[in-house]
Amino acid sequence: MPDSHRETPGPEALNDAIRTLWARAGEQRRSLTADEQRIYQVLVAAWAEATGAEQELAA
Repeated sequence: MPDSHRETPGPEALNDAIRTLWARAGEQRRSLTADEQRIYQVLVAAWAEATGAEQELAA
């Protein structure tokens, strides 16, 4: 059974994951694979949601 109480990573952790994904591909001098592109899209969407939520709380 999935843990529905799992904490969502914050914007900094998500940003680090995005940078790591790009760095790995860059070190290997290649584009992101199809799987990495899907992961990237999910990470960016989660980051945008997390930063939007933080801005709403600050307002």
